[in-house]
Amino acid sequence: MWIVLIIIIIVALITTISVVVLKTKKMNIEDTSTTGETTEKMETTTEQLPPPFIVNSNTTWKQDASTVAGGHGQGNRTNQLDQPVSIYVDDDNENLYISDYNNHRIVRWGFNDTIGEVVAGGNGIGSRIDQLKNPSDAILDKKDSSLIICDFKNDRVVKWFRQGDTTSQQIRIRRIGCWSLAMDNNGDLYVSDIIKDEVSRWKEGETSGIKVAGKSRNTGLTNWVKNFAYIFVDEYYSVYVADAVNGEAMEWKKDAKNGTTVARGHINEMKPNSPPRLSGVIIDCMGNIYVSDAMTCQIIRWLPGAKFNSTIAGGQGCGNGTKQFYIPNDLSFDRQGNLYVVDTLNNRVQKFAVELD
Repeated sequence: MWIVLIIIIIVALITTISVVVLKTKKMNIEDTSTTGETTEKMETTTEQLPPPFIVNSNTTWKQDASTVAGGHGQGNRTNQLDQPVSIYVDDDNENLYISDYNNHRIVRWGFNDTIGEVVAGGNGIGSRIDQLKNPSDAILDKKDSSLIICDFKNDRVVKWFRQGDTTSQQIRIRRIGCWSLAMDNNGDLYVSDIIKDEVSRWKEGETSGIKVAGKSRNTGLTNWVKNFAYIFVDEYYSVYVADAVNGEAMEWKKDAKNGTTVARGHINEMKPNSPPRLSGVIIDCMGNIYVSDAMTCQIIRWLPGAKFNSTIAGGQGCGNGTKQFYIPNDLSFDRQGNLYVVDTLNNRVQKFAVELD
């Protein structure tokens, strides 16, 4: 009998130890005492987050998008945006960070929020350290929870630190036409210079970057890319660049001297002599390339090495409907595989929910 009791206790202990607590929730518990007061207790739960959704060449998305930020006209109120251009998805804290270009601010928007919160800029247009001038991109540096921002019209890259209601800033890179940012697995920063048409890599603490993509790497024609727009760096340190003028996306593998065209936009049938304009690019874990075509108002998927492509969102003409864009820009996935697209001239961010089998 004692042996049976010991076995039961050991099994209970193992079961308790094996529970993985992934989240701590703060819950309000009503006190049933005579005081009638409500007390706040910290309770742990055993809620387990689902594994990341694997986006691949067969993944599809619902074509009717929902607006998750902006969408209330052009303006500077807390529920409005003024020509947003970029998005960063923070899955860990369920936030979106949006570069609100003409409002000269970065806005944080919770996944389920109806209004945004200004977390950088918002102090008027200017060049003071606490001001931004047409910010074009922002990413979260998880090492210190700071925001790294392309302060485009001020020709600089800045870091904004925020603790509670207190903010502080520092200039990370000066005299650079920064348009887009990316960070690799080592924490190295990649900066797209839309003026020089090049991408440079910056290590923490360095005062100069190393060019990793662009016409200045080599005199070969394959390196001549005009107006680098948004960039993406994959787990193998390949750099992907959306060419905003020539209508193609290019890849520079690590230490490569020449870039390779991996995706193209579509010709606008209404303007056959106008080249496509690619503004955003992301890659899924299977190596498929997704680009936003600003001229034809659609998101296109290219498989590696493929000669054919498919439209995965938009493609219904330019407009303000739930299936339409008016100048789509930056794009991103969240952990569940949902697709987010910055719909610039509609002053909103659209979410396309992934279709599950």
